[in-house]
Amino acid sequence: MQWNVHKTRGSDGVCNPDRITTQIVKQNPDIVSLNEVNFYSGYCAWDFDMGAKLESLLEQKTGVKWYRQIVNVEGGTRGYGDVLFSRIAPRSDSFDLFSYQRGVAQMTINVNGRNINVFSTHVDYANSSYRTTQIKELLSSIANFSEPRITMGDFNTWPNTSDCRLMATPYQDAWAAAKSAGTASAYNGTGDTRGGSRFDYVFYSRNSPLTLKSVSVPDTRVNGVYPSDHDPVVATFVVK
Repeated sequence: MQWNVHKTRGSDGVCNPDRITTQIVKQNPDIVSLNEVNFYSGYCAWDFDMGAKLESLLEQKTGVKWYRQIVNVEGGTRGYGDVLFSRIAPRSDSFDLFSYQRGVAQMTINVNGRNINVFSTHVDYANSSYRTTQIKELLSSIANFSEPRITMGDFNTWPNTSDCRLMATPYQDAWAAAKSAGTASAYNGTGDTRGGSRFDYVFYSRNSPLTLKSVSVPDTRVNGVYPSDHDPVVATFVVK
């Protein structure tokens, strides 16, 4: 599950980690990638670690242990960044920092006897040259880990742009693959994840033991309120 949670700030202007975790649990994922998570910083989490809070809520709501790996793109204890959560105990985990205060969180998990490397990232929105640099650094970083790989994130670019093709050429775009196979569904009918744009992606290794079963963009509204300014993307894989 990939989701930019906008510091847990909903369309009503309220910061509410509980709403975020309720929607995560509703989708029942094994791996979750979250972007725009604050750590003792910002208007939604100036006095607490939002990653730790979300992990605690997930464990309360599911009754199982969750594992967490973060990347704080400011490089300290205070700041913001991306978080990976896993129900599956990771064999290893790490993070890497990129230019212009971006980075990637990584976990190696084992499913059906196979190691799978999963990643969470978020590249620049406002500056296209920064975005291109960061995607190239991401590709270099994840190449240090064995295939198969699943890279999730807010890539802040539309499909078929040059930046998107940087990822979608070596890796498969899960939404595009599911749409072609007739297994993509979206409450909004388009698969867009932010204001009429498809910015959030799940990319996975081509010619690998990962078989894509389906991709969905679920409706997270409750009484007309969105818990974030992005919609999540949920991809289901079979590992053989």
